[in-house]
Amino acid sequence: MGFMLMFTPIMSLVVLMPIFILGFWLVVTEKITKHQEHHKFFSLLAKVGLAVGIPLNVASVLIIQHPAAGISGILQGVGQMLFYIAQYLLSAGYLGLVVCALNKQKWQQFFAAFSPMGQMALTNYLMHSVILTSIFYGYAGGQYGEISRAPQMLIVIAIIVAQIIFSKWWLNRYRFGPMEWLWRSLTYKQRQPMKL
Repeated sequence: MGFMLMFTPIMSLVVLMPIFILGFWLVVTEKITKHQEHHKFFSLLAKVGLAVGIPLNVASVLIIQHPAAGISGILQGVGQMLFYIAQYLLSAGYLGLVVCALNKQKWQQFFAAFSPMGQMALTNYLMHSVILTSIFYGYAGGQYGEISRAPQMLIVIAIIVAQIIFSKWWLNRYRFGPMEWLWRSLTYKQRQPMKL
């Protein structure tokens, strides 16, 4: 385990850098900021990302879970590599799908419910992390490996619904989420006004 930790910075760079570069490119080219004008691009992104990403993801999981992968490092490596490629493709497909949905009136109302949660993204991310580590890690619930996939999904949905309600309640009273306020205050080196 300690041996693998020394590769974490390299893997983070290899895994995260392409995502940051893609995000930067989407902003600089104004594809994401003016997404209504780039509907064809996002439609193609959704179609290709999902059409290639889903089968590739299924294939990678079948390879990784095949008994032969347990004794063959090469097979395990191929499965892992396909899995990472599929994750990028699926992410691109989901992005295209969400942006295409944003261009439709009925979906705009649905996504608007998530707006308060997005305004408090750092607070909600940290809250999500604290809740889930409390459930799964040994210092609290210790349920790692004990809860199957379906109940895991129900836990995530319950947390997201609770965070949407909490975020809306909070932002009706305050300008920023607690962590966003702290981050902003530290950035400007001055205590920022909190109450509306």
